[in-house]
Amino acid sequence: MEESSAPHEHPVTYVAKLVGLGDVSPRNASIWLRAAGLAPAPVAKKDLAAKWDLTVRHVRNVQRTVAFRLPVSDETAARNPALSDAGLEAAFAAVHAQLDVGDHDLRQEASRALGTLAAQMRGTPVSRSRVHPQGSAARSRGYRLRSHLKRHIERLPLEDSSRYPAPFLVIGQPLPPSLVHLVPATFRSGSRPPGTDWLAGLLHDLRGAHTSKDGRAAALTEVCLWALAQYPTSPDAGLEAEMLRICAIELRQQSARMATVWAAKRIRQLQGRYAPAALYAVHDEAIALRSNGYHLRALHVLLQALEDARRAECDEAERHLITCVLTSQLVHVALDLRHQSAPLDALRLSRRYFDFSQQAGAHFYLPAAARSRFETEFVLAADRARRERERFWISASVRRMYDTTDKIIRASGSEMWTAQWAILTMQLGIGHHDSDAVTAAAAEFASFVSAVPWIRRDHPAELIHYNLVRDRAVKANPTLENHLPAL
Repeated sequence: MEESSAPHEHPVTYVAKLVGLGDVSPRNASIWLRAAGLAPAPVAKKDLAAKWDLTVRHVRNVQRTVAFRLPVSDETAARNPALSDAGLEAAFAAVHAQLDVGDHDLRQEASRALGTLAAQMRGTPVSRSRVHPQGSAARSRGYRLRSHLKRHIERLPLEDSSRYPAPFLVIGQPLPPSLVHLVPATFRSGSRPPGTDWLAGLLHDLRGAHTSKDGRAAALTEVCLWALAQYPTSPDAGLEAEMLRICAIELRQQSARMATVWAAKRIRQLQGRYAPAALYAVHDEAIALRSNGYHLRALHVLLQALEDARRAECDEAERHLITCVLTSQLVHVALDLRHQSAPLDALRLSRRYFDFSQQAGAHFYLPAAARSRFETEFVLAADRARRERERFWISASVRRMYDTTDKIIRASGSEMWTAQWAILTMQLGIGHHDSDAVTAAAAEFASFVSAVPWIRRDHPAELIHYNLVRDRAVKANPTLENHLPAL
């Protein structure tokens, strides 16, 4: 075995360096990671062989060849000390992100096992699904997955960068058959990565699909991630960062997939913490973290990004816009943690966000800031009504705030913001027991969904949110069942 100048270096980090030196191919590194059991989700050798159209003997030879180059070390057997709540949540978020961007056929089941393991390790009740009851075989697979994930998390290197390995170590699979037609045959069958000219053309297509919302962006996102995984090192830091920035937005829109977290972290590795692209990606990263229950991690990355924004490599106008983008999510995190001992006052933060948007001239984000200010007042008023066991009410000043926000959002002309505002208006009507307001807001949202097809296609989370609010309205007033469209 070869001697290493860093005997305690983690095997994954060491193999990534070997790939960069050209000693190991990206494909063999990906196969070795899964065959050695160092990936978040375990993959049997026969499944690896079938995935790559190889034999089991070939997979074993690849594993032995790569393992022979590793230094002798007991690092893989070392276990980290007990992590704090924030450290444990960061580790779970990192593993969840790798699971979501990695093997497609393991994504759903492994993520479900990770959620169960997180509840067990935190000592919280485990949520049981009544919609999809599991048989004995599925329960056995879940148990094995949880055992593997627990060992994997306990042996994660403490360095944060090692939790987000290079693309070829995370995206360990060939291109799915449904996307093969998007890649020229010469690139699919060749042993070398695609040319950078083709990669630049792929970025152009992705940017056009993202802007026009023609329905191709989701497929092109998967192709972009696959293409980046073919390179032993970054083909071009600027090109890869721009590609991942758009991918992060698309992945966030797909029901806030945790792959967004991996893409945002990769951008920071490529561009540095103070690049505008890295700071904008934190916005999408925070949404994905919040939507998947990693509120402490979202708080950490947002506070760090707001600190980095003061040294951002941009002009003052863009620095103000970046601050608005990040503060919008900080208000939501403060509301998420309002029942805990959080060091953030959501009400004061939302008012400061609105005032800053006006003073800085960030008119594009003024509708979001106005809505954030009213939504904070609404959520805290609903909390007060539950806590005091009284009827929901808002003051006259908050009611005027609603009217002002309604004018700002409708004047913006944004279909997405107007549709989201309709859902919030439904919630306000439920609180006031105003069936007419609920019905009118639901009809407005349904009209937007039918008139703007990309809302249903590219933003499935909005339909889920609408149906949850609709169920609450019907539960409060069963006569609304036939008056609220089910989408």
